[in-house]
Amino acid sequence: MKTKQIPAIVMLAAGFAMCIISYVNGYGISFLIRSMFWVLIGFYILGYIIKIILDRSISSLDEEFTAEDLGFIDGEILEDEETEETGAVQNKE
Repeated sequence: MKTKQIPAIVMLAAGFAMCIISYVNGYGISFLIRSMFWVLIGFYILGYIIKIILDRSISSLDEEFTAEDLGFIDGEILEDEETEETGAVQNKE
């Protein structure tokens, strides 16, 4: 999973929401610019923290699988015990 864009997406979404809220409430341009700066910085940091948490949780899920774990030995596919049993039952019918 690519998490590189998460801080930017969180920051831009917060900036968009702040623009809408500022327009509806009729705030002035000087207040809008100063507050927009701090909102964007704050939400960029929040997005970066979210990215770090996701990277750590994803990396803990990634495990090294061997060929035996996937059912392969020397390039051959191992049959499951269940499929061998059902295959035997189907052949008897």
